[in-house]
Parts: sequence; structure tokens; C-alpha cells
Amino acid sequence: MGKLGKETKNLLLAITVICLISFLLAAGLSFLLAKDFQHEMLLHDYGVSGYQLNHEDKLQISAFTAHPNESDIERGKEALASIGYSEATSMQLLPTVREYRNQTMLYLFLLLLFLFGMVYLVLLFYLRRQHRAIDDAESKIREFLDGNSMSRIECSQTGDWYSLFHDVNEMATILSAHAESQKQTKEFLQDIISDVSHQIKTPLSALKMYHEIISSHKGEAETVANFSEKSQREIKRMENVIYTLLKLARLDAGIIQMEKAEENVSALMQDVLERFETWAEQDHKEITLSGKDDISLNCDALWMSEAIGNIVKNALEHTQPGGHISVQWTQSPLLTQIVITDDGKGIHQEDLYNIFKRFYRSRFSSDVHGIGLGLPLAKSIVEAHGGTISVTSTLDVGTTFTLNFFSLTNE
Repeated sequence: MGKLGKETKNLLLAITVICLISFLLAAGLSFLLAKDFQHEMLLHDYGVSGYQLNHEDKLQISAFTAHPNESDIERGKEALASIGYSEATSMQLLPTVREYRNQTMLYLFLLLLFLFGMVYLVLLFYLRRQHRAIDDAESKIREFLDGNSMSRIECSQTGDWYSLFHDVNEMATILSAHAESQKQTKEFLQDIISDVSHQIKTPLSALKMYHEIISSHKGEAETVANFSEKSQREIKRMENVIYTLLKLARLDAGIIQMEKAEENVSALMQDVLERFETWAEQDHKEITLSGKDDISLNCDALWMSEAIGNIVKNALEHTQPGGHISVQWTQSPLLTQIVITDDGKGIHQEDLYNIFKRFYRSRFSSDVHGIGLGLPLAKSIVEAHGGTISVTSTLDVGTTFTLNFFSLTNE
């Protein structure tokens, strides 16, 4: 069993003391039984002797078979007392009584020995089992403390110890969840810091260079104006990166609570059209809307408008002059669907699995538009509304983004 604990030692000591006291009580009990046996034997002998003295004319065997009366017992008592045989006679002078006492004591001792032996065996088996369970629990807890967050105590059985082990496992699960949450938060912050530092490094370097050029050409108005415009463009770029990253960070962290309401989809799409209509006209591109006017969607209008706008903006950037962008919406009892299609250059098959990654730049494209955050932000907004977003594309044919919002999730 290994080293016994203080409580276990105290328990075994208590049982041992009880066992010794029981043996002493058994010795006393055997003595009392022997005295009672001696008394009964004396009464028998008194009756036999008295019967023989009172009935000399009868058969002698009747002294042993007939039931003695008080007269016989008194006559026999007086007769036997005259030769020193009475209640005061020592048990040591009566071999039959002495043997009865010894046998009774032996039987009681053997019975107690058997009972306490079984108690000891059952107790040792129980303690051995519990000790093994506790050792295993201690080992699993040590593994958990050493860094194995998946370590758990085996507690498939029932009982007080196993209830405790179950509670320990629950606590370990909660601690692991907290640790994982802390780890994810740390990684999230590291990713955000890395993304921001990566994206503002280039414009900051450009701004530093533009400032040096402006400082060294203060007298050249055209040069100053040119590089001031470039500086403003880089500042605008950094501003867009930081604002967009902050939006993504707040969405990922669950800080933003969507203020959902039943919004008219046609009105939402009209708002998106108005934002990009001038740009489309300048680039000789066309944006068309198609859908019923009475369709509504449970959403946050501002965020949903930004998500749709980012996808339309992406389509405009990758569509040639004379191109067409179509925004269609339909509704069924199961879902509300918004489909945005363009007839632009399309997306390479390899890129389809990466376009929703932040700052992703395709190796198949020489396009310099955007910073690679519009589509990831759109995906985060759609998913924050319980929707899904998917994309299909064919090179030199066009691209289709499909947004599905299931009615069962619109709460």
C-alpha cells in the first residue's frame, strides 16, 4: 500500500483497540457463562442428591429423570454443603465448569478473530483501492500542473472520492478553457499588432522620405505640392488600414453588439449604389440592382451596408471599363439571399481559398488596388449576423459572391 497516511493509521489503531477490548469482553463473557453453567450444574446435583435422600424406596434412575421439586433441592443442598460442595466452591475444583469456560472462551475468541480478520481484510482492500485511486489522481493533477492541459482523473465509478475527482476534472476543464482563452487573446493581440506594424511600415517610410524631400526643396512649389499630395495619400492609406483593422478586431473580440432590426433590402442596396454610383460612372462601369421591394432582412443596417459595399468596391476594382456589376436579392421561407456578380477578370482557382484572409495578395495578379482587408471585414460582418458568404469565379468571365441569411438564425 505504500506509506500510510495519518488518518489511515488512526483508523487502523482504533480498530485494533476495539479488537483488544472485544477480546477482553469475550473473556469476561466466558467467565459469566461458566458461572451460570456452574449454577445450573449445582441445581442439578442438588436435585439428584435430594431426590435420592427423599425417595430411597424408588428406583435410583428416577433421580436423574424426574423433575426435582423445591424440597429435593433444599435437602440435596444441605447434604452437599456438609461435604463442602456449594456455590462457594472454586471453579478450579470443577473440571467440567473449567473446561466449559475454556471452550466458550476459545469459541468466542475464534469468532472475534474471524470477524475482525474479515474487517481488516475488507478494510485493507478498500484502503488499497482508495490509495491507488488517490495516487493516480495525484499523478494526473501533477501532469496537469506540469502543462498537460488534457490530463484528467479517471472517475467513471461512483462514490465520495470519485465525486471529488469529477469536481477536480470540472475545475481543470474550466482552468484549461480560461488558459486557452488567454492564449487566444494573446495571439489575437499579437496578430493585430503584427498586422498594424506590417501595414503602416511602408507608408511611414514613404512619409519620412516625402518629408525629407519637401524639407530639401522648400523653394520649389511644384515639388512641395506634388509630395504633399503623396503624403496625404499615404496618410489616408494608413488611416484606412487602422480603421479597418480596428473594426475587424472589435468584431473578432465580440465587443460590437449588432443593433439588428427589420431592414428593407431594397433600401440597403440603394444606399450602396449611391455610394459607388459616381465612381462607376467615372470608370464607365454599370451597377444594377434587382429584387423585390418588399423583402426585409433582420440586420444592423450600417454594418450590413459596409459589408455589401466592400464586395461591390472589390468588384469595381477588378472590372474593366465597360464592365457590369449586378446586385440581386431574393427571399424564401428558409433564407434571404444576396448575390453580387461582376464580369471582371475573375479570381484564380488557387486564390479562392485565400481571398478572405487578411492582407492576402494574389501572386497571379499585378493589381495594386486595396489593402486586402475589405473582403475579410465583409465576411466577419456577415458571420456576425449568422450568415454565410461564398464565392465562385471563372478567369476572364467574372466572379459571384453569394450571401445567405437563414431565417432560423434571425433573432
